[in-house]
Amino acid sequence: MSYRGDMASDFSWFRFVLWSVLALCVIVPSVLAWWVLPDLSDPSDEFYQRKGLLQSIDIEREWQDGNSIFRRITLHSNSGLKVKITTRFPQERTAQGYPLVLILGGLRTGCDVVHLVPPQQQPVILAAISYPHHDKWAREGMKRFDVRQYQQTVRDTVPAVLLALDYLLAQGSVDKQQVELAGVSLGAFFVSIPAALDQRVTRTWLVHGAGEPEKVIAHKLKGRIKVAWLRKLVAWAGARLIAVESLRPENWLWRISPRKLVFINSQDDEELPLTSVAALHRSASQPYEVIWTEGQHINTGRTEVVQGLVNLVTQRVQTTAR
Repeated sequence: MSYRGDMASDFSWFRFVLWSVLALCVIVPSVLAWWVLPDLSDPSDEFYQRKGLLQSIDIEREWQDGNSIFRRITLHSNSGLKVKITTRFPQERTAQGYPLVLILGGLRTGCDVVHLVPPQQQPVILAAISYPHHDKWAREGMKRFDVRQYQQTVRDTVPAVLLALDYLLAQGSVDKQQVELAGVSLGAFFVSIPAALDQRVTRTWLVHGAGEPEKVIAHKLKGRIKVAWLRKLVAWAGARLIAVESLRPENWLWRISPRKLVFINSQDDEELPLTSVAALHRSASQPYEVIWTEGQHINTGRTEVVQGLVNLVTQRVQTTAR
């Protein structure tokens, strides 16, 4: 009897350990997923709440260059959101106002992108914002892995654009009938959302942009991860870690219609797979226009590419001005 009792006792402890291990295998990944992965529902209400109301404006610097007045400003929302923006206004005033072009460019250029656009004979109002928390990333770099902070940066970008539009459209020299929103490179991934949400935007430009962010990430990882299935897995996980699933532009572009939408892409773009570019185009509703150009992906070191795209956009803006 004692022998059977010992066996029963041993078996009971074995089952306890087995079920404990199995439970941990389920609970731990579930907790990690809850902590790391973002909410994938429609985030529109969250964007509006985070944008809040413009509470105060800090003019950090103001200077004149030629016939343009530049201002470097920080916008403060009552939600706690802070947005760094650089503006370039023509010095002369007009009764009807000037067209506005708000630019969201790459992570490094940020609000300094306005300096890449030379003054034109028919001036426009230019503005560009830096990505939220950009100063922190520039200062700390990649010293620590903070998933929540990366997600917050991604989620704050759309409210930052919306808050910048609130500020700019309150300026008397802006022509409210011509409000243009331009997303360039990384910025092309984000601006379809504020363009869809804010009906005051009359035309949206997506310059060297693409859809399918997980495929774009995998494309960029080709030189680092040689195994295809591992590269795709890392890209899939990375896309969800930085909260892009509910922000993918393909889910938002159709809402821009019937307002104007223009895609500018290059057949020689080495940074973006053409299948992902095509997926972005297919997700739009009419009316939209696709412009194909020559040259590689835009960056500040490729002067000819930058200048060609700047000329293309500014000429179109000026020719459609009232």
